[in-house]
Amino acid sequence: MEQGTPADPEPVGTSRPDQVERWADAFRTMADINRLKILLAVHHSPGINVTDLAATVGMSANATSHALRALRDQGIIRTERAGRERRCRLVDEQVHGLLHGVGATHAEQATG
Repeated sequence: MEQGTPADPEPVGTSRPDQVERWADAFRTMADINRLKILLAVHHSPGINVTDLAATVGMSANATSHALRALRDQGIIRTERAGRERRCRLVDEQVHGLLHGVGATHAEQATG
């Protein structure tokens, strides 16, 4: 591309404002340090229960639940009942790819 030549908007997503808006919302959600810590912990240990997650990230159960709600509302993670526990999983594949892009690992990758 020559200097001064405008970029084709198609590749940068401006023709899909709904997708751009979704990503802006997701990045705003992930920009909070506590939610990012939770996201990294859930990515590292898929299926982690909420009690262990709160201890891992050093947050109270209430603060963890509040942060999880924001991540769930964005469709980034899902929580599931397993008996008396709630377990967390990362479900957004694009966010999953982003985490790998910045060097985040899964538990089996960190030990092996």
